[in-house]
Amino acid sequence: MKRSLILLAVMLAGCATVEPVKKAEPAPVTVIEEPTPELVPNEVTNSASTEAIAMDFGLYVIDRDSTFSGTITCAKRKCSGIQYQLNIFTDGRFEARREHLDKNKVELIQGTWQQDDRTLHFTAKGISIPSFVFVNSQQITLLEHAGKPMVSTENFTLVQEREFVRLDTRMPLLGLYQVKGTEASFMDCQSGESLQVAMTQHHLPMMRNYQTDKNLNGKAILTSMVARRSPDQGDALFVDKFDRFWPGANCPDKLSPGKIHGVVWRLHTVSQIGVPAKLNIRMMFEESNRLFGFSGCNNFNAGYQQKDNQLKVLPVISTRKSCADANFYEQQFTKQLQVADRIEVNHAKLQLFKDNKVIMEFLPAVN
Repeated sequence: MKRSLILLAVMLAGCATVEPVKKAEPAPVTVIEEPTPELVPNEVTNSASTEAIAMDFGLYVIDRDSTFSGTITCAKRKCSGIQYQLNIFTDGRFEARREHLDKNKVELIQGTWQQDDRTLHFTAKGISIPSFVFVNSQQITLLEHAGKPMVSTENFTLVQEREFVRLDTRMPLLGLYQVKGTEASFMDCQSGESLQVAMTQHHLPMMRNYQTDKNLNGKAILTSMVARRSPDQGDALFVDKFDRFWPGANCPDKLSPGKIHGVVWRLHTVSQIGVPAKLNIRMMFEESNRLFGFSGCNNFNAGYQQKDNQLKVLPVISTRKSCADANFYEQQFTKQLQVADRIEVNHAKLQLFKDNKVIMEFLPAVN
């Protein structure tokens, strides 16, 4: 009986349906597409570091006509400064206006330039102009004799203008002016060059003044003025400002430097104080015992008496304008002029004395 029960259990187990075990399905996967990175040009914000990088690779070039300008300090501080306008052309030419602020001297220079790495070298006929080196894309600084940029608390740097600026060719000039018929000419004392004067609004009053004065008309008269040359109209001279006529005077004669009369003298020092050249204090001694000139603000004239080197200046007659920047020097000049007791020319320098002490010194005016 027990054996029968066991057999029956086995038979029932064989007939039972067995469900297959199902494998777990993987969880769904969400795919996230990352955006394609945008290609950005390799641009770097302008800064001191990028400027240094540019210098390292010597990338500074004159790729357009450019103007650099500024006032640089004189070597060893021997002058008030030199004002530059430097125009550099892509075709290898340059032109410059260089003004020595304490000498009332302006130079107009033309020549060629070359670039060596970051250094600009300039060549002009008969005149010296220093080299400059790029310190960044908008500035060039003076190169010292050892070939290195000037490093100083003083300024030796010219800055590039945003736009190209035509050269300012105005210059203070001194020379012989003459009118013949309807044409006026001017012979520059400094260069010896003769130029035709253009008939402009600033020249016409000057010409009428000349033609209506019987002492001037027809003669070559020493004249001081501010004028400019126009490259667009040949060698014509354009008067910007007429200063004055100097009847009886001539261009400074280098062969006879001991002459007192007939020379326009510019005040250099008064009471041992240097006089700014921009004040243009000048005077001339006529052989007719009269002197006249400009005292920095006013025109003046006076009589004088001279015997050998002894001098006595009579009371000065002057116009009465007031100029704040000239009053001190004008007062000193007028005062010392009227107390001077001796006059001499030493090494082309005119000296006035009082009790054997130099109280004023003058140099021949060349413009």
